[in-house]
Formats: sequence, C-alpha cells, structure tokens
Amino acid sequence: MQIEKKDLDKLTAQLNIKINEEDYAEKVEKKLKDHKKNMDMPGFRKGKVPMNLVKQKYERALIADEVNNLMQNAINDHLQENKLPILGYPIPSENQQEIDWAIATEFEFNYDLGIAPEVNIELEKLDNIPAYTITADKKMIDKEVDQIKQQYGSFSDLEKVEKNSFVLGTFANVEEGITSQTTAKMEDLTDEAQKLLLDKQKGDVVTFNSKALYKDVHALMQALNIDHDKVHNLDVALTFNVEGVFELKPAEIDKELLDKVFGEGKIEDEKGLLKFIKDDIEKQLEQNSDNQLLNDVTEKLLETTTFDLPEAFLTRWIEIDSQGKITGDKAKEEYNNAEKGLKYQLIEEAVAKQHNIRVSQEELLNLTKDLLKMQMMQYGQALPDEKQIDEIAGNVLKNEEEVKRLTDQIVKKKLVTIYKENIPVEKTKIGYNKFLDLKK
Repeated sequence: MQIEKKDLDKLTAQLNIKINEEDYAEKVEKKLKDHKKNMDMPGFRKGKVPMNLVKQKYERALIADEVNNLMQNAINDHLQENKLPILGYPIPSENQQEIDWAIATEFEFNYDLGIAPEVNIELEKLDNIPAYTITADKKMIDKEVDQIKQQYGSFSDLEKVEKNSFVLGTFANVEEGITSQTTAKMEDLTDEAQKLLLDKQKGDVVTFNSKALYKDVHALMQALNIDHDKVHNLDVALTFNVEGVFELKPAEIDKELLDKVFGEGKIEDEKGLLKFIKDDIEKQLEQNSDNQLLNDVTEKLLETTTFDLPEAFLTRWIEIDSQGKITGDKAKEEYNNAEKGLKYQLIEEAVAKQHNIRVSQEELLNLTKDLLKMQMMQYGQALPDEKQIDEIAGNVLKNEEEVKRLTDQIVKKKLVTIYKENIPVEKTKIGYNKFLDLKK
C-alpha cells in the first residue's frame, strides 16, 4: 500500500492511496475460511461447502470491507503521524475515479484535505479594550438587606388579606389530582389574582385560573407541587381554601441578628453588613465583566487578525457532511454563516497553543464536583460524602457532550486570565445598570 500527499495550494492538499491485492488478500482469505466453517447450503453439510461457492457469495463484499478499512486506517495514521492541522475531515476528491467493486483487484483513492492556516496572535498589540469593574448600587444592596430582614422576620395573624399579606391555603383540582398546601405571597401573584384574594378571610374559598395566578410559572410549579412539563401546559380552574392570613414584620438589623446570620463577631453593625453585601455582589458580578472582556477581545481579534480559509473545500465539505441536503448556493450561504465562528475557533486555538493552555482530568473533576455541590445546595439537598460526589462526578464525565461543555468553560476562564495579563486593557469602573445598557 502506498500513500502520498500532494499540496494543491497553501490551504488544500490531496492524499493519494493505492491498495494492491497483496495488502488485503491474506485477511480476506482468513475470513472466507471462517465463513466456510459456518456456511449452510442445500446439498452440502455444514462447513463442507466448496470454497468457490463461498467466494461467489462473500468474496467481493469482504474485499470491499477490507479495502475500505485499510484506506481509512491509512488516512488516519498519515494525519496523526504528520500532525496535519486539518479542518473538518478528508472528503473524496472530485477527480476520484469510479471503482468497479465487482471485478477490481487494485484500488486507488484520492481524498482532499482542508488545511488550517497558521494564525499568529499578538495580544500585546491590542488596544482600546475596557476591563470593567462593575460596582453595586444602593438599590441592589438595599434589596439584599430587605431579603435578610424578611427571611428572619416574624409573622403575626391578620383578620383579612391585605396587599402585602402572606396567605396559607390549599390549592385543589380533583380532575388533575392537585391538592397542595402552600403559603402564597401576594406580591408573587398576578394583579388579577390579587384582586380576587384581597379582603378574603380564613375559611373563604377562592377560584383562580391557573394561567392567571402567579407572575412566574415556576412559582406556580412549586405552589402546586407538580412537575415542570405539566405546569407549562396547565390551564384549569383551581380552588384555594384560605387557612390563615399573616403579615411579616421585618427583622431589625442588630448585633444579635448579624451573629445569627453570619456567625458571632463576623459582622459588627449595619455599616459592616452593607460593606459585606457590596463586596459579595461585586464579586458575583466579576463573571459578568469577565464575559464582557472575553466578548470584546474576541471581536477585536476577529477584526485585527487576518487569514484565509479554504472556502471551496469547506463549501464542498458542508455539502458532503449534510449528505446532499445542503447544496449549491445554500452550501455557500451556510459557509458564510459559519465562517466567523470557525475563524474565532482557530484564533482561540492559537492563543491556547501560544500560552500552553491545557485542561487536566483533575480540573474537570473538581469543576464537576463544585457544580454538583452548588446544584444540590440550591435545591436544599443534603450533600453526600466525598466518595459519593466523586462517583457522581465520574458518571457525569462519561458523557462526551458534558466533558466538551466543561472543558470549554475552563478554557474560557483561562483565556480571561491570559487576556488580563497580556493585553493593555483600560480599567473602568461602571455601575451595573450602565453596564447592562452597554450590552444592549
């Protein structure tokens, strides 16, 4: 067997593979003998069918299988051994001669390759890229303080439902099998539902329409204790039996409450609480600013890094990859739509190569475990021991799509670090609302 690479231009090449009879004859002969041992044919005992009849039935198909295997292995081995940076995968050349599989003993294949261009990135030459520090405003901080006050506040009974009441009751619909006791917060309900419930007392029964009950469908899901799929299609009447009406008196921010919430001596007074909340919000907002930096650098790199792609090859590749569903002008349009994303992929790979970005199995495992723990805490689940977490994370990492998603997450985090260290960014403080306006 012979394999030879010929450069067509800087970005395309052709592989020529020649396979002779001696390359596949021995394996085909062995498989024919295996078929002979197990072949049943009228007039012959099992395993006694003459070899010429075995060949008539199986030989050409076995040759085709073996030749295709040899050809695919030869291409893969050549690409790996020569570390060729190809785009997509090899596709049959337009000058490939048709093969008569019924009689051929020698075979020749021509495959086209799209070669990835060399991409040179000079991060230090990028300019006018802002690195935002998003600051928390008074409204955001006050909202967090109010949540603490409400969470640790005290309830007292009311005679009737008022605008800011909490109402204990049971939702029911016999046909749907719904019976769920919940505490409804008036401000979570739609204006229509609030009007129906206002001034009601313990013992009253109110009928709602499920579609016009809660502002957020996920709050309805929790209130009715039904699954996600069911709640989105639910459009029924629900009775609500009022079993209690309460008002919440917010807690006072004092030393006793601060010690209870944050631990003794961690935060001394309301001033310290405001600083703690501000720092915590701004730390969470770092992810937003990092994402913006990543987007800004991406656009700048696409704007300033120029290189060509093998457009004709990739357009043909799209046609072949779609199995003929996308052809002609549609294939060109598909290429044009994908070009920007492909260019950034090559730019990102070049940055990763220049700065030696790698993702270890340990990093993947640790990120998976952190995400699992966070998810469990969000749903109020008790955390299993470390051995069980390791086992669950290991199962997650058996999924190739999850591995790809998590790897991408780690790579992007490392890219942000590299950009901060190597690009002369303009550090800028900005309020959260102004930051949102920038994104719009």
